[in-house]
Amino acid sequence: MLIEADKGVPNQRLKREREKRGWSQRDLATLVDTNLYTVSRWERGLTVPHSSTLDKLCKLFEKSPRELGFTKEGGTGGDQSASSLPSQPGLYDPAIPRSQVGGKGPIGRAQLLADLKRRLCSGKNVALLALNGLPGVGKTTIAVELARDREVLKYFRDGVLWAGLGIKPNILGLLGRWGTLLGLASHEMAALTSVEAWAKTINAAIGAKRMLLVIDDAWSIEDALAFQVGGVHCAHIVTTRFPEIALQFAYDGSNVVHELNEEDGIALLQRLAPQVVAREPGKMRSLVQSVGGLPLAITLAGKYLWSQFNRDQPHHLSMALSRLQSIEERLRLTQPLPEGTPSSLPADTPLSLQIVINLSDQQLDAQEQAALRALSIFPAKPNSFAEEAALAVCNTSVETLDRLIDAGLLEGSGPGRYTLHRTIADYARLRLTDGRVRERMVSFFNAFVETHKTNFDILEREMDNVLAALQIAYEHNMSEALIQGVVALLVSHCLRKISRKHSGWVRKAWQSLKQSDTRE
Repeated sequence: MLIEADKGVPNQRLKREREKRGWSQRDLATLVDTNLYTVSRWERGLTVPHSSTLDKLCKLFEKSPRELGFTKEGGTGGDQSASSLPSQPGLYDPAIPRSQVGGKGPIGRAQLLADLKRRLCSGKNVALLALNGLPGVGKTTIAVELARDREVLKYFRDGVLWAGLGIKPNILGLLGRWGTLLGLASHEMAALTSVEAWAKTINAAIGAKRMLLVIDDAWSIEDALAFQVGGVHCAHIVTTRFPEIALQFAYDGSNVVHELNEEDGIALLQRLAPQVVAREPGKMRSLVQSVGGLPLAITLAGKYLWSQFNRDQPHHLSMALSRLQSIEERLRLTQPLPEGTPSSLPADTPLSLQIVINLSDQQLDAQEQAALRALSIFPAKPNSFAEEAALAVCNTSVETLDRLIDAGLLEGSGPGRYTLHRTIADYARLRLTDGRVRERMVSFFNAFVETHKTNFDILEREMDNVLAALQIAYEHNMSEALIQGVVALLVSHCLRKISRKHSGWVRKAWQSLKQSDTRE
């Protein structure tokens, strides 16, 4: 929207500031999300910008409305004074995504945000922070909250720059956008043809400014480092789903963003669909458990339930709740792609769990994909499984497991143990087609129980996996294996009950029996 100004008094101040930076009218139009015709009318004194656009201009040029010629004293008239503008100084990148949580803040992240703010604003030179975690855990959400936080903006008084990377970023294009925002002249930027040249020039342009640089959704360390261009008073934040990138970029500044606990998950559902939570508290708790507390999964489900509740027919909500019991349906739930999403996804692609997990899955080779699908046969997090079991069931190598960890899909769970988040397991299990995986699972744990039937602590630690193997044997008509596994488990159970009073004699008897078998 434009407000008519006094006719025929050219705005020389705006034109002069634009030309000082080597920008064309088209360049300026692009930077403030308008068109060439509108910028031309401003400079000819025919119109002045609406307040929201004027705000962008003031931040871009780091000038007041008066200094840009948009006041009566400047000669073109205007509808607001400098005192009515937001008090935040400095350059505020228009590419920063809109907050998805409004002014309430993300649920379950208060302590993490407080810790990150403390480290960002500690006064240490070149602060480096990294956020890594599962797809959909909310890394970008946290970065957006930091980039919009009043205390953070006050500390980084010269502004915030944002680069959304994705799988195949246009690095030179993104650095060029930063250069434009920083006021580099067009002829100067035209001479920059390499990442190294851009980095050196942008670093010089930032100089002693105190700025926050956010590098969102990095898929390679080389891409992330290309944007580590701030000066000695700057801080950098990178978000990535890859633990290795986070460690390489920030090391002791690396932070794992975990899924929500059960109570925080319910609180998120309460924010999204309060009446549904009030009506079906038990089902809502089960829903949070079924998605492993993953914020994206809870958000998609909550918005879907709210939309069905508002249709005013009870059967719509009932059908929605039934639909959410299906793993495949939960993975398919979608919402429009949020503004500012990196180029990993086309702009018209709806956001879903299936899509964000598939992005990582597509980067795996065939052996790694087969291993991920095989691992889905184990009970999901918080259960864990031993490396020995994973190697046997997947029929793979330790190096393949390492690559799945590097991909951010498999998690470590203590020395020699692993765990798979429920949503990753659900995704992979739907794609498991190799029946030999089930046979290896049953065979391994039957042998495991037989081997460790008197080592009750070891057996107890693997009990969820043992029972899962028995369930597989039952569901797939492996009668002989089922009987073998149950008998071995019953023998162990009986021995354990006896051992509580006579453990010494049980061990001696067992050793004697084994020696007898050996002699025979």
